[in-house]
Amino acid sequence: MMFKELIDKYDWDEVCTAFLQLYPDQKKNIEGYKQVFRELKMLKPIVTKMRIIIKDVFDDYDKKYYVHVFGKNGILNKESNPEQFKDDNLGNQEVSYGIELTDWAEWLAMEIETESLARYSELDIIGHCLWEMTFYGFSQEEIRKQSAQLVKEIRKATGRLPLSTETGKN
Repeated sequence: MMFKELIDKYDWDEVCTAFLQLYPDQKKNIEGYKQVFRELKMLKPIVTKMRIIIKDVFDDYDKKYYVHVFGKNGILNKESNPEQFKDDNLGNQEVSYGIELTDWAEWLAMEIETESLARYSELDIIGHCLWEMTFYGFSQEEIRKQSAQLVKEIRKATGRLPLSTETGKN
């Protein structure tokens, strides 16, 4: 199931109720989330190979679980970085990508992993994805600025561009 299908299936009132159960501290920002949801309803998906994965992850520092939203696109660790990864269990696992800086139209075209659909309700999936995709702001312009700043800082620190999420290459 594509993320766009979930967005189109529900109205804001249903999403808002579920979202505030997941993230009650975000009530102060609920108008921002509402605007993003409305924009998602109007956007046309842009094709991508990236899939949405949602998992409960234990934080050793805080000693509690949190929900982690990330992407995978079929590229294996050993393909993205052959110097570091060999043909072993870790090397044959897919690369996990942070997708919070991804264009919202691409989010809409992402398939939601079957395991995530089985583990979380559809409204919870929308809520977790809304939180993740607005981590850097409530407009795509804010997110593009953050992304450009991060690329600039990475280039300055390493002398090269970060890996592309679509190709796994510099």
